[in-house]
Amino acid sequence: MEYCEIALTIPPEALEAVTDLLHRSGTGGVVIDDERGADLRAYLPCDERLDIRLADLRRRLTDLVEFFPGMSQMTERQRVVAEEDWANAWREHFHPVRVGRRLIVAPTWEPVSCQAGEVVVRLDPGMAFGTGTHASTVLCLQALEAEDLAGRAVLDVGTGSGILAVAAAMLGAAEVTAVDIDPLAVRIARQNAAVNGVSERVHVRYAELRDLLVGGLVPVSFAVANLTADILCDLAPDLGAAVAPGGLLVASGIVTSGRRDAEGALAASGLRVLRAAALDGWVAVWARRD
Repeated sequence: MEYCEIALTIPPEALEAVTDLLHRSGTGGVVIDDERGADLRAYLPCDERLDIRLADLRRRLTDLVEFFPGMSQMTERQRVVAEEDWANAWREHFHPVRVGRRLIVAPTWEPVSCQAGEVVVRLDPGMAFGTGTHASTVLCLQALEAEDLAGRAVLDVGTGSGILAVAAAMLGAAEVTAVDIDPLAVRIARQNAAVNGVSERVHVRYAELRDLLVGGLVPVSFAVANLTADILCDLAPDLGAAVAPGGLLVASGIVTSGRRDAEGALAASGLRVLRAAALDGWVAVWARRD
């Protein structure tokens, strides 16, 4: 498989908005090379939909000029890369990172030292977004660590690389259902579950959440959804149905401006918003089904 690498230089003040836009456009990952200079790269598969996706992406980027005038000076470069070349590029940016009190996320290719009681999640993101370093993912990992998951069933919606599903299993969850609509993400998430020895407890499904609910998915006591505000709004009724009475949902991937809409959609689906946490301009929301 080949991928189109889109390299952008944008005004720093637009970094949060552009990163969110790229995620929503279906890119397989975003690499920020220079946060101050706002140089970043994103990737789209070279398939029959590439031209349509690129045209839509350029239109959305142009629309941002209204909010960030400096976007009119944005530069864009493209090149085609093989999947293995993209994966190798991650090695320059992905190193062990400590999250919370005892979680460590580390690439499969790099040694890591840990103390007694610490949990090391090994990860090879491939073309799937999610290395544990992005603020929205950190918020979810911290939520998983803070919750007593021993013996519980967990749902991970939009699993990407599988990092949250694997972490939940390694933190004691008895069963984790991980869902994604990207077949590449499903393959990579399954590989990462195998690398960490939790394949028997992490079940990665290529499906829409709604289809799983129709198929008999049993509501869980803890769910995590690291998506975007607009996708969370669309999925809110299904997320509400997937959480058992008394259960908790942590919804992340929300930019600050989208928090009100996301919280409103979750409340309308029968989930009571408890609190929110913010990190580097990203917000996670805790909501309970009464």
